[in-house]
Amino acid sequence: MSIPIRLRQYRSDDVDAVADAVLESQAELSIWMPWCHPDYGRQDAAAWVASRPDAWQRNEEKSFLVVAADDQLLGGCGIHRINLQNGVGELGYWVRSSATRRGVATEATRLACAWAFEVAGLHRIEILASVENVASQRVAEKAGGVREGILRERLLLHGRRHDCVLYSIVRR
Repeated sequence: MSIPIRLRQYRSDDVDAVADAVLESQAELSIWMPWCHPDYGRQDAAAWVASRPDAWQRNEEKSFLVVAADDQLLGGCGIHRINLQNGVGELGYWVRSSATRRGVATEATRLACAWAFEVAGLHRIEILASVENVASQRVAEKAGGVREGILRERLLLHGRRHDCVLYSIVRR
């Protein structure tokens, strides 16, 4: 069962909702998302939310919240490592534990890519996932990502190097 979703930019009043979603999902997120550390709390969420407008303006990262029709926070996604000259960005995503397995990440990926192509003028979106992160690989594939190969020891997670699968979605 999929949930109707939309993407929106962060607002200053999102801090508590972000903190709640991350803390609810800490066990699952912390494996793959180093920013979700054991002491994560409201101050981390506040710093993140406050940093989003400047990162957006500098074209460093285009961050979105993934929300339901009633604006309930379901997760987040963002395009980072943006290379405007080559029209390339890297997409990352996460979904709160209570909203997983309902197509949220897949639809967020589709929406973020459509935005990147239509609004930001990018041509190629890359998705990297640890070879051990099967759920993230499924999202990339369901969203239309083409598996291009394995990047050896590409990610450092919790002091351990991980090989990653590289997916791409290109503007048609």
